[in-house]
Amino acid sequence: MRLFNLFLRRAGVQQAGLPVPKAVSRLTIICPRKDMAQVRRRIYTDFGAAGLRVAAMQVQHAADPELATACITVNCPPELRGVLMDRARELRAHPAVRGVQWGDHRHIALN
Repeated sequence: MRLFNLFLRRAGVQQAGLPVPKAVSRLTIICPRKDMAQVRRRIYTDFGAAGLRVAAMQVQHAADPELATACITVNCPPELRGVLMDRARELRAHPAVRGVQWGDHRHIALN
């Protein structure tokens, strides 16, 4: 690949700019299964009102059969990082939420 890039530079061909990765954050929410629908609605409405876009949400069962986890992927530009932190704090204060952790659910051990 390097040889090909060298060839292109010597030929005077401009290399296409590298795509800029989107600013993406992931949160994992832990709550009782019976309350997950209410928490999901709150996430979508609160994050949307703050100008944040929820790109994906994956809900799975936790180790405890009473609990569920939701891994949320949020498109968040750097200038809205503080807003995302505020929304995460508000979510943590919700009575049904047992925990909010930064990162993907695959990297979090739930006891």
